[in-house]
Amino acid sequence: MKVKGLYFVVDINAIEKLGLEKLCEIVEKAIKGGVDIIQIWGDSSKWRTDFEKLSEATKRLIEIAHKHNVPALIANDVELCVKFNADGVHLDGYEIPDKSCDEIRKIIGYDKIIGITCGNDIKKIEWAKENKVDYISFCSIFPTSSVDSCEIVPLEMIKKAKEILGEDVPVFASGGITIENIDDVITAGADGVAVISAIMKAEDPEKVSSEFKRKIT
Repeated sequence: MKVKGLYFVVDINAIEKLGLEKLCEIVEKAIKGGVDIIQIWGDSSKWRTDFEKLSEATKRLIEIAHKHNVPALIANDVELCVKFNADGVHLDGYEIPDKSCDEIRKIIGYDKIIGITCGNDIKKIEWAKENKVDYISFCSIFPTSSVDSCEIVPLEMIKKAKEILGEDVPVFASGGITIENIDDVITAGADGVAVISAIMKAEDPEKVSSEFKRKIT
């Protein structure tokens, strides 16, 4: 499955402040506004202490995504991907993943999506090509309060990645992307953008998503 467009990283831990119904409302409105794919991200320590609550939230979010024919990925956890029958897994924070993509596909299914976050490491981009990942994402293109552990990636890296990967592997950009700076990202060659705060904190998630989508297409 080729993925591109508007990618919404949903911070599932937000249910602590927002509540599950509000979080579901944000996701549904964002999808109606044009989100093409969602990733369900959660602090691993929270899964250990609030497994039932986060499980319920994950199931609800996947149901919403599937109702609108939008793929839903799980961040970093292959076992959770299988448990919730998500559409794939996104690998973040790995120098080079311990398992090859083929080994991961044997676990989650060969029809599932695998994506990986890249920084300024060309070797990781080459690994992604060799392992036939479905997409890569760069973090962080701009400084952001949502992600404090990513190195800043210059826009030139998007161009280099496209040269290495060709047109078969979509390249997403993430980190600090706003309506005001998205044009620079798309001009650099990104196939799509991944956002968190710009949608999560928006007064009108549907409107903001629609604005992002128009910029991408």
